[in-house]
Amino acid sequence: MNKSKPSVIRGIVTGLTAGIIATLVMDQFQKLSAAAQKATEKQIKMSHGETEEHIAQEQAQKEQQAAEQEGSTEIVARKIAETTGTPLDDQDKKTAGQAVHYTFGTLMGVVYAVSSELIPEVTTGAGTAYGTLLFLAADEVAVPAFQLSPAPSNTPATDHLQHWAAHVVYGGSLELVRSLIRRLWR
Repeated sequence: MNKSKPSVIRGIVTGLTAGIIATLVMDQFQKLSAAAQKATEKQIKMSHGETEEHIAQEQAQKEQQAAEQEGSTEIVARKIAETTGTPLDDQDKKTAGQAVHYTFGTLMGVVYAVSSELIPEVTTGAGTAYGTLLFLAADEVAVPAFQLSPAPSNTPATDHLQHWAAHVVYGGSLELVRSLIRRLWR
């Protein structure tokens, strides 16, 4: 196997690209898992005799409540906007929240790729260990500590599992894209 010398520049370039792509894959996974959870809940309720109309009303109400809640990235976006004196309407806040999410995912991709250039063991688990570490450090510790989300003890276990799975997908995607780009770089 032809091993090339570690390169921080290569790590930055591969990390930027892999971070953006992995964040996109993670977002799609979250949408898919949310849809699957919604379908599963519907089937369970129908098996207990609830009508489709009643279930649809409940789901619409849940979605409305979720849309009204500020997500952690939206809170960060709002605070940045307030600091700069720029008010955000609801749609702008959603868009800015997505920008915060993609920026963070991209930066974490750079951290991973540069680290993997310097310490190849970082890639253990094909990126899934990194995804798990990121989930624990960000979602379970930092985000609640900065009061950007409820405490982990106030969050349903299913939410923790979905977010962990999404971060495992992120880490795996990150390593897949990083290693493909690195092979092309040679």
